[in-house]
Amino acid sequence: MKRQGYCLESVKFAEMKRLILLIVVTIGLGLTSFSQTTSPISTAFLTPNPVEGKAELMFDEPVLENLTVVVKDLTGKVVAEFKTDMPGTECKKIDLNLESLRRGIYICQIIGSSGKTKTLRLQKT
Repeated sequence: MKRQGYCLESVKFAEMKRLILLIVVTIGLGLTSFSQTTSPISTAFLTPNPVEGKAELMFDEPVLENLTVVVKDLTGKVVAEFKTDMPGTECKKIDLNLESLRRGIYICQIIGSSGKTKTLRLQKT
């Protein structure tokens, strides 16, 4: 069927097959490009949370880029920063020493060298 304005009109079967093929190819290309834009950073989580002293930032998939982990208080002030320098090596865990933080709620922002970011809530007990 062809769309003309807001009306639909019937088309020949051969044209319908081409339209279906076009839709399938378009959807396939869309899914391929989506999988390429996802990042292991999006799988990050903190354990344990709430944190008493030390925490681990874990990833479901290995991260192959340098990361910066910035911990901010609720006013936006940076209270801790951690950097990884491991190009080309797989990382599934980063140890965070948070003993110097006071009790409270913090924002943990993970920034990859590719520009991908993820923000997590962190509770210090």
